[in-house]
Amino acid sequence: MKKTLLSLTLTGFAVAAMAQQNGPIDRDQQARTIKSDGHQNSDGLQAAPSTTNPLGWRGTAFWTEDFSGGVIPSGWTNADVGTVAPTPDVTFVWSSDAAAVGVAALGYAPSSTFNSATAANGYLWANSDRGLASAPLTTHVTELTTTAIDCSGQPSVQLNFQSLIGVFDLDANVNAVVRVSTDMSNWTTYQAFPCLVTGAAAPPCARWSANPQMVSVDITPTAANQSTVYIQWQWTGGWEYFWAIDDVELAPLPEYERVLGLAYMSHVGDGLEYHRIPTSQLFADFILGVSASNVGANLQTNVTLNAVVTAPGGGTAFSASENFAQIAPGDTATMEQTVTLPGGLATGLYTVNFTITSDQDALEANPDDDAYERRFELTDNKYSLDGIGVHPPAIEATASLGTNSFANNEDGLMLFTYFEIAEAMDAYGMEAMLAVGTVVNSQLIFSIHTAADIDNDVVNSPLADSDFITVTNAHVSSGMVSGAFFGGAVTLQPGGYYAAVALYSNAGANIIRILDDITVPQPDGASLIYLPVAPSPANPAGVYGNGIAHAIRLSSDPEMSINDRAGELNGVSMYPNPTDGLLWINTEHAGNHVIEVLDMVGALVHMANFNHLTTIDLGGLAKGMYMVRIANDKGSMASRITVQ
Repeated sequence: MKKTLLSLTLTGFAVAAMAQQNGPIDRDQQARTIKSDGHQNSDGLQAAPSTTNPLGWRGTAFWTEDFSGGVIPSGWTNADVGTVAPTPDVTFVWSSDAAAVGVAALGYAPSSTFNSATAANGYLWANSDRGLASAPLTTHVTELTTTAIDCSGQPSVQLNFQSLIGVFDLDANVNAVVRVSTDMSNWTTYQAFPCLVTGAAAPPCARWSANPQMVSVDITPTAANQSTVYIQWQWTGGWEYFWAIDDVELAPLPEYERVLGLAYMSHVGDGLEYHRIPTSQLFADFILGVSASNVGANLQTNVTLNAVVTAPGGGTAFSASENFAQIAPGDTATMEQTVTLPGGLATGLYTVNFTITSDQDALEANPDDDAYERRFELTDNKYSLDGIGVHPPAIEATASLGTNSFANNEDGLMLFTYFEIAEAMDAYGMEAMLAVGTVVNSQLIFSIHTAADIDNDVVNSPLADSDFITVTNAHVSSGMVSGAFFGGAVTLQPGGYYAAVALYSNAGANIIRILDDITVPQPDGASLIYLPVAPSPANPAGVYGNGIAHAIRLSSDPEMSINDRAGELNGVSMYPNPTDGLLWINTEHAGNHVIEVLDMVGALVHMANFNHLTTIDLGGLAKGMYMVRIANDKGSMASRITVQ
């Protein structure tokens, strides 16, 4: 297996209003492949919903192909006209195994199974990855072309199909297209994926489509009333993932139909959507956005997009709306309103209802896709990017990452989540949600870092951190682990920070996995992954972007520190720090004590016993940071020291 980096540098990011925020770091350094068990593990929940509309609004099809015949349909042409030998061609193949695409998904669980409604009856897919060890020298130009289709007597023609595609080198919005011809010589190109791009894809754009993406393309200008119509799926790619298609149909456009697309809500902008927000961290403004497309044959007039935020006790907390005089067939209108928040918003769960109305309400083909619900929670002290437990259950989707996700990184793997601080905040500790597969006696460390440090790949200089926390049966049962920072709260001044969890599995013996929220797209810099060891000779260690939301949360609750530190051993001092080798340790407590020194991947490098005062020599250790833990039968404490 392989992993390839797009770039080791930061890239530009599409910022959505709110200029006062710094925004998360953009990492165009995505892990393309990992250990064979996978980058993401699904936890039995449904995949993230498509941002396009369901099948319900479409007209009655006059031509269909569901690929149930066991082979590529007779007469269809299927060729790669770009790849040069000896590199393998990329052509479409038939399969009835929904998991066949997994080999080319390279461990990305949301796309490891094609969720087409009829995949078990057969579908077609093209593997751009091909299991190559490195990017090919030439691009493939894959062309799948139908036989002639009779569209005579059809005043409008819409091409519909279910699809799943992932890109890595070349943007799909211009390279994975549908072409239509009436003579096999002159072709009209139609865009199938307007916002499927490589690099630091910022919401609403992404590297992967929904699973499945319900693609609808109005090909009326080329196909209407034509007796001979050819459809071609053309994919120009480098070293992408794969493209799968199923359930193709041609149908007339509905007379009147508009559909809501991606909805967006944010208190900070920059594409970030936080789902638990302490009231102290609200900025003065809140962004509400939603798009709507006219997928019908006729004009939509006097269109209004609305977003109404309902307070926990009922009633409107705040709202936004925008009117559009008209939306032409095939066009999309987008509302993005920055709303000044009212004072005194109460804690609790807020519901955001996005809706659309127009003069054509009574003529709407399918009113069910005219509304969309999102949620966020205002809290006293919990801050989370993820919305696990907050999202409407129908749309919530999760995956996970852990110590068995990346080759050679069973200990010391770090996951980071970005937090924007509006007002000075005393952070007492953190919590993380554990995923299926976590076992007792795995360990973790919580820490908080400046965004500037992580921008420079400095992961070992936290502003605050916790002791090693050992996972217990109670943690596994509850699916949650929490921990306080050493020395109490750390005060975070306004700006950007990364909360991190470092994971340790005792060389793979005790797996630990953290839940990820994949329900809504997040910027690549919203969550980061640090690999302390190169997974393979061709792939370096370092920090990588991950456009999801790790379930890692920041807490300003003083009770966390009190509860967590009930068994902490006080009255222990260590000096000097940093040290060139000799470290003096003094404790006020009588009786036997144990010293453990661990390196930053959790390995025990020194252990000793003492009673009151002792000196240990660490001069033989490599320069760097270590964790020194002192324990007796009453409790324990730990501190980071630097050997220089």
